[in-house]
Amino acid sequence: MATLSTDLPVAEAAACYDVIDQLAAMAKADGDPRPIGAIRAAIHAMLILRPADSGLPGVTVNLAVSAALEGLAGTSTRGGEVNGLGLSAAQLRDLLRRVGALGLQTPEGGTLTFALTDPNGRLLATLSAAELARLAARGCPDHPADTDHPADTDHPADADHPADAECSCAVTGMPPPTGSYEPTSAQRRFVKTRDRRCRFPNCGQRVGWADLDHVVAHARGGATTCSNLCCACRSHHRLKTFARGWTFRMDPDGTLYVTSPSGITRTTRPPGLRPPEPEPPQDQPADDPAPF
Repeated sequence: MATLSTDLPVAEAAACYDVIDQLAAMAKADGDPRPIGAIRAAIHAMLILRPADSGLPGVTVNLAVSAALEGLAGTSTRGGEVNGLGLSAAQLRDLLRRVGALGLQTPEGGTLTFALTDPNGRLLATLSAAELARLAARGCPDHPADTDHPADTDHPADADHPADAECSCAVTGMPPPTGSYEPTSAQRRFVKTRDRRCRFPNCGQRVGWADLDHVVAHARGGATTCSNLCCACRSHHRLKTFARGWTFRMDPDGTLYVTSPSGITRTTRPPGLRPPEPEPPQDQPADDPAPF
């Protein structure tokens, strides 16, 4: 469950509630068995999603669904998110069925983005289904597939007959930097997929209301690249830009370090990125040395 709220002048808020309440009372009188609060919530959603004869132009609802393949396949209980709100794997599978995306098909009028990560959860690339298929068909440009001696025949790949099936060269990755201040659409997709929320410690504002901020300010030589961009809500974007004494630093994997004017540093990692393994303890002698 989630709460949808709006700050309005008192008169407008009272008028909106009165309309919702009247319609809910009418539905209750017509035999709707649900509690009045549930009916009000349904009427509220109906007025927003289907404004009927209001004369307003049609709108498109955009939902950003984030899920792991093993969760969608039912082989894991790992859940996911819709517009930053947590959902279980079962709820995600049900949602995908409802929007016509069962089998990882692109919903009509929507998009389907594959986020490729390494074993530690670091985001490596974001690709559409078409881009993924195109890269898979093209293969590695430096080690093209040997059509005369494919790797699964009696002629294994070797120096004379290389096969991209055994090549570990990267064919995609982080979107390239741009010389302009505004990030490219590919950079926006990558950073929003990686961060999902405002990256300021203890904030968590969902990415739909977040800006893409330069960690090292563009005016101070900061590049417009995914390793120097992070999601920040408007409040924390302004704090970083105008407040004195704050410092920000980000690693290539998206780990952000925020140091306050008092010198306290807090670390935030993109969702799914595992913290580094602790250093192994130094070898200790089995017994204390003799005192002589």
